[in-house]
Amino acid sequence: MGAAVVEPAVAERSRHVKRAVRAAGAGLVAVAGSTLMTRLLLDSSACQDAPGYGCLGYALLWSYLLPVLNFLLTWPALRVLAVRPSWPTALLGTGIGWYLVHGIDAARWLPGDTQYVQAALYTGAFLLASWFTQSRRPLWPRAAVALVLVLLMPLDSLAATQLTRSRQNHELADAGVPLLGPRLPAGYHLDGAGTTGSAATREVTFHYRISPDSLGKGANTMDELRQEIQVTVGPVQPGFTPPSHCAALTNVHPVPSPACSPVAPGVWRWSNYDHVKYFTRVGDAVAVLQARTPPVSSAVLRELAGTMRVRPPSYFTGG
Repeated sequence: MGAAVVEPAVAERSRHVKRAVRAAGAGLVAVAGSTLMTRLLLDSSACQDAPGYGCLGYALLWSYLLPVLNFLLTWPALRVLAVRPSWPTALLGTGIGWYLVHGIDAARWLPGDTQYVQAALYTGAFLLASWFTQSRRPLWPRAAVALVLVLLMPLDSLAATQLTRSRQNHELADAGVPLLGPRLPAGYHLDGAGTTGSAATREVTFHYRISPDSLGKGANTMDELRQEIQVTVGPVQPGFTPPSHCAALTNVHPVPSPACSPVAPGVWRWSNYDHVKYFTRVGDAVAVLQARTPPVSSAVLRELAGTMRVRPPSYFTGG
């Protein structure tokens, strides 16, 4: 009696495994076919010689059509392979595959060739789809997997943000110039930190913006741009001899020599109508703060210039 009960269970399990393998095979064939069609489209003369946005327009339109084509191809394929129900499995497999490829951002932080990664993801997606659409109970394991998939996108966004910050920190740490930053007053934040030039030729500069919190992620209009403070940091040049000569970080020859006024130890001010610059020397580096007054107040600029110190990379990247 016991053997008679076990054998149907084993047979049922084997049937589900075979069904899942067939569905995964359909997903693998679908992604291989879509990759081939994409390659043929991008290499075609119609795409290469297209006017306007050229191949970019074709690629953008194709990216929207591709999931629909995948569904239309895998649906009959699953019917031929006797995977039932066919259309829900095809629809779910296509949706999960698209979600995984975009959700985990395979092109940026997964190792290996992106095409092979996408093939593996779509294969796994159809494997999952066949599991979701089978009639076996209980439902709670499928609910748990669905929850993990839902959480994948925000977790990937967090991981991508941390990766970007880590890369920025390494870039700034290797800049070869002191990372001078102010003590920020309430209502301001740092944005757009980066470097230009080459450390080998001592022409590297470090730059960022000091923006009011009211602008959010950045300025979009000319009036908003005038509310930002541009900061550039670089090695002290021989021509920088304030207060008689306050030009700094310039490749103009002969070097201009605007006069400037000392406002604090190691801090000087230069102005031309509403254009204002503050120069702060710290060791062998000089920071130049540029702004317009108004809308930026002189008191804020003076406070920022007077609190310039060497800061760690994370001070400018937020992590």
